[in-house]
Amino acid sequence: MLEIERKILGINKRALTLKLDKLGAIKKFSGLVRVKYFDHQDGRIKEKRDLLRVREFVERGKPAYTEIVYKSFKGVKEGNKVLEETELKLLGKESFETLCLLLSKIGFKQTAYYEKKREIYALKNWKFEFDKYPQIPEFLEIEAQSGKDIEAAIKLLELEKHEQTADAISRFIKKRYPKLSLDGLVF
Repeated sequence: MLEIERKILGINKRALTLKLDKLGAIKKFSGLVRVKYFDHQDGRIKEKRDLLRVREFVERGKPAYTEIVYKSFKGVKEGNKVLEETELKLLGKESFETLCLLLSKIGFKQTAYYEKKREIYALKNWKFEFDKYPQIPEFLEIEAQSGKDIEAAIKLLELEKHEQTADAISRFIKKRYPKLSLDGLVF
């Protein structure tokens, strides 16, 4: 499945969540996301700007779930990052550690571990993800099925004048916060 996304920086989360509520958006998740990246020993996944990632979603009062995903980088088009994504979702507390152990046992090496706090809202064909990393101001990531859909969401939320980027989080941190490393950012 294609994933098209763009980050919007310098946001006022409270104002945006109120606006999303008024528009009828549904909150899908609010909690901690634990993330591990994996690669072959020779680094060929990162070299292609692809990504092999395992994430655990932990929300108070609900069972945790885990996703494993491989993302193939397809470039930046119209200011949006475009990825081909293959994803599997698993339920259960032990899934995260078990998947990570399995990847290690078959020869993959862990290349990063970090945590973020995330809120996900869904409205029509958009996904709005508010991400908060340690030491980094919160931002909004908009996902849709086309660049036109992302532009429409930006216009709907009146975010046209906000700084925007198509960078992956690792590239964003390297450019914006060169003294930080994504690996090891934890709450």
